[in-house]
Amino acid sequence: MTTPTHLPITTDAAADKGASLAIVLLSRGAAYANGATELAELAQRLHTAVTAQGRSLLMVQPAFVDRSQPALPEALDLCAAAQTIVILPVMVPDEPSLRRWLHKLIMRWRASHVGIDDRPRLIFAQPLLQTPQLADVLALTVQEVLTRPDAQDVPGVVGDDDWEHDPKGWSMVPEHQHHVLWCMGPRCAAKGAVQLWPELAHTVRESPGLKKKVMLLQTSCQYPCNHGPLMIVYPGGQWYGPMDRSNIAPVLSQHVLHDQVNEDLRVHGPRTVVRI
Repeated sequence: MTTPTHLPITTDAAADKGASLAIVLLSRGAAYANGATELAELAQRLHTAVTAQGRSLLMVQPAFVDRSQPALPEALDLCAAAQTIVILPVMVPDEPSLRRWLHKLIMRWRASHVGIDDRPRLIFAQPLLQTPQLADVLALTVQEVLTRPDAQDVPGVVGDDDWEHDPKGWSMVPEHQHHVLWCMGPRCAAKGAVQLWPELAHTVRESPGLKKKVMLLQTSCQYPCNHGPLMIVYPGGQWYGPMDRSNIAPVLSQHVLHDQVNEDLRVHGPRTVVRI
């Protein structure tokens, strides 16, 4: 699965005038492809609303903590010309530990720009669930759906669909001998795991031996993050990292097709592959 990268929502007029504000609309990544599209559409609506307030806005840039791209450091790069960058989280829930790590990530990004004059002011907005006006917005949504004449209840939406049964294929176990777990947690995503996922999928798809034996799965944070991006191969339980474009194919082929563990990249697990 490839994840679309959406361009920032910006205007030529704002860029020409040296707009002082940029907004990073930050979300958790979604397993479904349309998640990035939905965030981009929200960014467009937010851009319209902020400029209607009379603010000079450089851009509204979608970004993702995990599973999708661009990651937060990439989004900050795109917004670096602004005097102030507001990171606006739209994640529910907003975990304190994750937010604390994001603060560190932002500081590392800032430190990497130490030689650049006029570094932007960086502000992390409050969690979405703590927004004072959120309850009012939700109440208006309830009022709107109750009074809309074309609102359908669930039976009307489902219609003639066979809702009592699921496809028979959902009960069949695919043919494979190995699960390959690819970490898409926040820290691995910040290190490029999202961009590498298509490379991993291509490697398996283009190799008849791997395609028959391997099922790829994305995961949330697996730990240990400092060795990411991480690839974990089961049933052996070998953890490999850090992975990059140059080592994905040789490490996976060596393990699955030749029963050999790559010692240079083995983070954890047995030193030998035992056939089940």
